[in-house]
Amino acid sequence: MCPICGSKLVENSYRKLKCIKCGFEADRDTAAILNIEKKAHEKKGGSLTTPTAPQMTDVIPNR
Repeated sequence: MCPICGSKLVENSYRKLKCIKCGFEADRDTAAILNIEKKAHEKKGGSLTTPTAPQMTDVIPNR
């Protein structure tokens, strides 16, 4: 499963997978790690695109 869009991954070459929908390409181990991480974030109520660190919105840059 594609960690970006959730579509099917097809074998592109030895150990390489490619998404047929969004074009994501990665080694199969990397794709597996990203899928595991995505599921862990979703269990905690977040996503891979949700920032995990607090955002510094009240900081005034030095001049």
